[in-house]
Amino acid sequence: METPYAVRPGELTGTATFRMTDADEFATDPSGARVGAAADGRALSLSYWWTHPEDQRRHEGMLLLGVPYEDGQVAAAWIDAWHEPRIVTLTGRPTAAGALVRYEYAPAWWWEVELEVADGIPCLVMRNVVPEGEKRPAGAYDVSRTDWS
Repeated sequence: METPYAVRPGELTGTATFRMTDADEFATDPSGARVGAAADGRALSLSYWWTHPEDQRRHEGMLLLGVPYEDGQVAAAWIDAWHEPRIVTLTGRPTAAGALVRYEYAPAWWWEVELEVADGIPCLVMRNVVPEGEKRPAGAYDVSRTDWS
């Protein structure tokens, strides 16, 4: 079955880059994923794992990303054993290369998950969005970028 967002189904391997804050350098470690269609092609199922650079432990996550509704909105369910250990719902919009969904995890603090697809290969980018008035620059910064092939 063809998957939403034209992602190639199956097992993938790759690398995940990670940093805690926008002042940190990125570390790169192994990652893998299993991609498939769910609910008769109405959602993309992306189960993934990545290795944290400090503890070298394997952490798992899962993104269930729906296709756009008639109004253009996209909904998702997400869990990540390290980033977000409870299932959360995210909403957003399609992009030229996939979809961008987000949720507010603390007052005015947002977490974004973006799926970028090129030639059937997914890339997952996670961003923290810092509000105005904090001791660090406001705006979104990449926390991790996971590329598979």
